[in-house]
Amino acid sequence: MTKTVHFSSTNITYSPLPWSPSPGASTSSLPPSPTIPTRPLPQESLEETAVVEANRQEASSKALLHHSTPILYSLWSSTPLFRLSPQREYSRIQIHSLLSCVPFTPPNVHYDFSRPLHTINPQLTPLFLNPATYPPLPVLTVICRHIAWPMTVAPSLPTGFVSVLDVFTSVYTSLRLAVRWAEYNALPSAEARRGVDDAYFARCRLVEDKDERGIERLKGVKRVDFLLGRTRFAGLSGPLEAAHVWELNVS
Repeated sequence: MTKTVHFSSTNITYSPLPWSPSPGASTSSLPPSPTIPTRPLPQESLEETAVVEANRQEASSKALLHHSTPILYSLWSSTPLFRLSPQREYSRIQIHSLLSCVPFTPPNVHYDFSRPLHTINPQLTPLFLNPATYPPLPVLTVICRHIAWPMTVAPSLPTGFVSVLDVFTSVYTSLRLAVRWAEYNALPSAEARRGVDDAYFARCRLVEDKDERGIERLKGVKRVDFLLGRTRFAGLSGPLEAAHVWELNVS
């Protein structure tokens, strides 16, 4: 039987909140969402409130610009002693330890983006409601070198900042968007298209129920298939050209 690829036709401080997607959810029960809303970046009007301390930090801030991996952190003060200027804030941005990418070290969260989102549930703790970065940001842009589409992460709760959980849900949703025929046809070679085809069929085989598996095939190639099977979360690294831009590492 010939296999055919289808395409779709169409928290400094916080109060822990429960989050538990339906255990009965499946890959096909979590349709891609429309465009994720983008919140404005912080205004560049921050002023230092402790000049002496800021001057002391200047040398180390410059050095951090060349730091090859994100800085880990665990506990945050609810009342920072001072606020950095926008230029220094970029160099001082930190990623939550649950999202960090440390070379040759397993990630702190084990998740495969080819699997339904609810499979992350056993690992959920109140820490997932912490800000994804320190200082907290109202929007993140996540890029991945294996795909051409940037992924926007916005807060899902009225906290004003992106949480750790927001990163996983937004990246999952972005990777579940259908690929257009023109995007598929723009791949550089027939070999590249075969790799996407193989990833598509492998992902569909993960759906155990026969009827749901057929439905998933009809939904067509998704952006996650362009990862060519490299779908396991391996952390975020950065920041890159701006404080809100981070790279998704996969394996």
